Amino acid sequence: MKELDLQDKYIINFLCERTDGLKYNEAKANTVSSNFFVMEDLKHFLSETELNKSNYKKLLRRFNSEKELLKAFTEFLDERISSSMNIAIFINNNQSVTFEGTKLHLFYPSGTETHGDKLFNQNIFSVVQELPYTFKHRDKQLFSFRPDLTFFINGIYIGYSELKSNYNNQNARKNGRKKVSKDYLTSTQEYLQIAKDNDLNQSIRKSFLKIFEKAIHITATDINETFIIRTIANHFDEIKSTVNAGSYDFETYEKKLFKDFKPYPLKEKHDTKQGRFEEIFKALYDNRMIEKEILYYNFIERE
Repeated sequence: MKELDLQDKYIINFLCERTDGLKYNEAKANTVSSNFFVMEDLKHFLSETELNKSNYKKLLRRFNSEKELLKAFTEFLDERISSSMNIAIFINNNQSVTFEGTKLHLFYPSGTETHGDKLFNQNIFSVVQELPYTFKHRDKQLFSFRPDLTFFINGIYIGYSELKSNYNNQNARKNGRKKVSKDYLTSTQEYLQIAKDNDLNQSIRKSFLKIFEKAIHITATDINETFIIRTIANHFDEIKSTVNAGSYDFETYEKKLFKDFKPYPLKEKHDTKQGRFEEIFKALYDNRMIEKEILYYNFIERE
């Protein structure tokens, strides 16, 4: 893991430590499963929260161990998520699921008539720094990168953010967007090499490219500016057509992606970069705003 500079330390402090920050849990990379679930968070949400714990105990009796239960459940979830357009749509349509004939909640909405915000406050929002994402096919590693910040809700992956530091003379507008663009391009090229005509149901694509294509959104930030993209999968066909043409000129792809990778607008005037950053990250990653993204904003963007 890279040594955090002052900017990154400030961001983590705002996300996880400050009482006036976003109050995320900081999860460790070694708690994340190979299919991209924070296992400790998912286990806690299923086994300890109000509407889940009794049904979770019932399920435990049907498995030889808790490890076996969680493995089966994450495989079930992974398949369901892979079949959805993205994780926002999946959670919106599946705030609860039926697994082995038993109902389990994946997300508690706010402001219900019965519980108010009591259940919503039991949702677990977590962030992982420098989480390795690796795709293997037939035991061969084909692609790997480390998103700077990876976000989860109740153990379920929702998106990532690429950080660029002004201290290193880099910025989100150029370097951050280019990094996301390059990572998606490289992974898609690798996918196309192995898929060819062997992925008619796109199961390999759904697994390989999920960190990009299933995200609620992907952001790039340098504190001074933050950029957001929700529709990166729209650029898959541009990459594919370029590869099929035998070309290595992806300038058109990058230009189109940059056009969709938009600066997030500020509503207030701020005297400091930190003030601008905090307004935007609250708008994007505050617990209530993540809920709104799941329930409303993702659909508005796509329409």
